[in-house]
Amino acid sequence: MKLEFRDFGSEISFDGDIKAVLCDSTRNGWRGIYFSDVILGANGSVSIEQRGVHFGLSLRPRDQTFRYASEDHRFTEDNISVLHPGAAVSGTWTGEFRNLTLKIAPETIERMADVAPHRTGIRTQFVSARSQSAVEYLLRAISVDLEGGCPHGALLVESVASTLIRMFSTPEREHRSIPRLRSSEAALLRDLIASRLSEPLNLSHLAEAAGVSMGHLVRAFKASFGVTPYQYILRARVLYARELIESGDASLTDVATRAGFTDLSQMSKTFRRVLDLSPSAVARQARKGG
Repeated sequence: MKLEFRDFGSEISFDGDIKAVLCDSTRNGWRGIYFSDVILGANGSVSIEQRGVHFGLSLRPRDQTFRYASEDHRFTEDNISVLHPGAAVSGTWTGEFRNLTLKIAPETIERMADVAPHRTGIRTQFVSARSQSAVEYLLRAISVDLEGGCPHGALLVESVASTLIRMFSTPEREHRSIPRLRSSEAALLRDLIASRLSEPLNLSHLAEAAGVSMGHLVRAFKASFGVTPYQYILRARVLYARELIESGDASLTDVATRAGFTDLSQMSKTFRRVLDLSPSAVARQARKGG
């Protein structure tokens, strides 16, 4: 099967089989970001001309080779590929393998990094997944979220994309002083999040409300609150849900909805991650205490 397409800052010529699409973000409407998790067939090739940024994770390839700048990079193990704006890369493989890809369009890079894509300093590289376990974790997190119905909306993928851009930017980009939110901006965001916990939230909405760029928001929010917006919102939802549970006025299912979780299952997973307790355990403690 031969395919040619141009989207999200990539021009791709693909020759091979896609055995299965585990998930993709086509219907999610994410602004300038695309994610896919697919099983590729036994033999194939691809050519990519990049204008945005591409992060790829290949799992269990039998024999995979990337060619960039007249050099071959061959892998027979899990590997990560990072393609910078302007990169022209080709690849071939034998044997089925799983591939997770996150593509970020040029305009979205600029919104997240506050600089033009070519000035981020991100460089094309191909490395063993063992040396970049954080990248594997982040890309798998998007896949799990999509397969679960995307309970975190755009907030998770925007946070992952922003994190990866900063991870692979050059050190020269990082020596600049880290901005902090003004007290009025911090108070506005704190109140906004608290008043909209039951609604979908994303970085774009928060940045617009504070009157700052997305890139500034991500850096300044962590400097001001000590955590990322994604972490702050998850914890705020958990703490609000715990208050509702301890009041005893609503069922756990109702609490999940009012606190902004898609369902009780997502709330339970988040409770265990944040509090190391399940919602039902919180309810039992509240009954004993009452």
